[in-house]
Amino acid sequence: MRRKAAAIVQQKGGWYGVTFTIRQKEIAGLRLTTGRSLQDLKGSVGEDGYGVGFDNGSAYLLSLAFPFTDRRKIRLVIANEVEERLPVTTEDMVVDFVESGRGRVLAGAMPRSLVGESFSDKRVRIVTIQSLAALYALRWFDVIVDRDFVFLHMNGSAVVVMAFKDDSLLYLRQFVHSPQSSSLHDAFAQIAEDRQFAPASYVMVADDVEGARVREYLEKTFRIAIEVPSLSRVLGREDAPDWLWAGVGTALLSAKPAGHLDLSGQKRQYAFLPFLTARGGLYVSAGLALFSFLVCGLACADYYFKERTYQFLASEPSRIYRLSFPKSPPVRDPVRMFQEKIKALDREPGVAGAASNPLDVLNEVSGSIGADIDVKVSEFSADDKEFSFSGTTISFASAEKIKTSVEQIKGVTDVEMQNLELSANKQVKFKLRGKL
Repeated sequence: MRRKAAAIVQQKGGWYGVTFTIRQKEIAGLRLTTGRSLQDLKGSVGEDGYGVGFDNGSAYLLSLAFPFTDRRKIRLVIANEVEERLPVTTEDMVVDFVESGRGRVLAGAMPRSLVGESFSDKRVRIVTIQSLAALYALRWFDVIVDRDFVFLHMNGSAVVVMAFKDDSLLYLRQFVHSPQSSSLHDAFAQIAEDRQFAPASYVMVADDVEGARVREYLEKTFRIAIEVPSLSRVLGREDAPDWLWAGVGTALLSAKPAGHLDLSGQKRQYAFLPFLTARGGLYVSAGLALFSFLVCGLACADYYFKERTYQFLASEPSRIYRLSFPKSPPVRDPVRMFQEKIKALDREPGVAGAASNPLDVLNEVSGSIGADIDVKVSEFSADDKEFSFSGTTISFASAEKIKTSVEQIKGVTDVEMQNLELSANKQVKFKLRGKL
């Protein structure tokens, strides 16, 4: 399957365009466009989308280490971590990162104005830095196959040095090079001092003759061999200069931008990053602390009310037992005592044989009243000597029938009507008392 790839890349204050077609691990139809305005380049190469490659001095690159590997956690703190290491605030910068292995990430920060001024259209698929683009192209063409290597990219006076161990970013330095500066020497000296890191290869890409002098100096000083890959040899074209590695890499990234550092600011999942500055991080932390406090408070309140409910429900059997048997001593297991008393009622029928059991007395009284009598009992009390109950019925005659029915219960004597009156709703209210 063929895919089109295109890029607009910065070069010595100007811009050039790159377009070609990708088929598996080969590219065809490479076309380099120079000498045109930026607007013309966007019209000629960006019809189907394109990548943008800024020079190394346009953005900050940092290697950061975290004690965790969760991308969501890294996303929350990355802007603060970047801002602590930069001389400027990240409020007006695009920040992005990619994982580089074992809790380490490669982070990038670029002023939002650089992208917004010229590349704010939706056809931009990725915005990258030329050192990263050149490294991607070298790996894409299998020029770099070692897992332990050092990569040096010179883009004018802006230099990036990256060391990889087991294909994970181990070391990163970005600086401005000049003949009077010792930054380049110090960078390679630090790599050489690491006794646990033995790079299998050194690879260099430069865009001017200064690169040849730097290579000679490093090889002689540190006794290493630095490879300078030839793009013309890889592509089989003599008109492909080595500085074009960055342009080819940017175009390759535009064809498959997912998973790579993108400073376009168009990633929705990182849309909040410009606001997560030191001050914004403080606000977020305070908000999270307040939220945690509220959650903790709600959890404590929930536990408190559940505990009260449990204590209430746990005490209910004892309370019901005391109401049912007010003269009985306290018991530890009221449920079991209820079961034993119910069994005793089954074994000893009759009111006289179980006079001390109010439930048995109420059962006998209820059973003695005929089903044809409309009666509602509102109160009942009993002890070992007498009982009484009150309620309402539909007529005085029904009240008399209730009294007659209770008198017929075996073991009940001296039944008398203590109260009998007609209520406002034409119901007859009564109260009966009898002895056991």
